Amino acid sequence: MNSRFTRKNHSIDSLAALLLFAMYVLFLLFLMLFGAGNYQASVKSLDTNNNLYTAASYITTKFRQHDIPGMTSLTELQGTQVLCFQEAIEGKDYCTYIYFDGSHLKELFTASDSQADLSMGTNLAQLQDFQIDTLENTFYRITLTDTDGHCSSFLLHPGVPA
Repeated sequence: MNSRFTRKNHSIDSLAALLLFAMYVLFLLFLMLFGAGNYQASVKSLDTNNNLYTAASYITTKFRQHDIPGMTSLTELQGTQVLCFQEAIEGKDYCTYIYFDGSHLKELFTASDSQADLSMGTNLAQLQDFQIDTLENTFYRITLTDTDGHCSSFLLHPGVPA
């Protein structure tokens, strides 16, 4: 009687279990590979957006901080086109220079009467290009290009337009 309920193990049963396990492991490997690729693409996209956003946000904030007409100017220093934001702190005049040097947007804060050296600037963002154009009514067109070639252009005005 017991012989009816006993089951014999066949080699095909072991092979089926092993094949099912191998398919599961293969599925997990493909899932990890595709997930890692998507993660890398997301991180790269965020880095690209962060460089442009950081630079644009910083420049916009500087314009808003220096909203008195005549306190913002476009000039040349050591052969480089720079934005100069002038301000007085405790009776002493200072200038914040924003400029493009090599592959970085940089800032240099210094006393107005000192000899500014652009090599001492602080890196703000890594960019491929940075252009400043003066338009009518003292508007400034700022054009930023990141290292991947994405471009952002915007207009800013210090103070109230005439």
